[in-house]
Amino acid sequence: MRRLRSWTGAVFAALYGALFVALYIEYLARAGTWFADLPLTMVALPFTLLMRSLSGGSYAFGGDMTLRVVSAGVFGCALAYGAGWILEKGAAATLRGLRRGA
Repeated sequence: MRRLRSWTGAVFAALYGALFVALYIEYLARAGTWFADLPLTMVALPFTLLMRSLSGGSYAFGGDMTLRVVSAGVFGCALAYGAGWILEKGAAATLRGLRRGA
């Protein structure tokens, strides 16, 4: 089995995690106002859509749901890491192919 190490994935996951934490802190500062958790909800959209499809179409998400917010952050970081890993491995394979062909 290939190793799942990726610097690009780690950077993507760290950037997503930092964005997610910043938006959660912004939500905490504006909690109780109208649409306070909208930016956080938009960033957690991949998690929300997956959970909606798994639960049969209904899934509530909001900034005040701590366990769901943490789950969305972890899921988003894992998704960002996977995207970075695929990008890095694809670029490495392309470069290897170009070197062999030249």
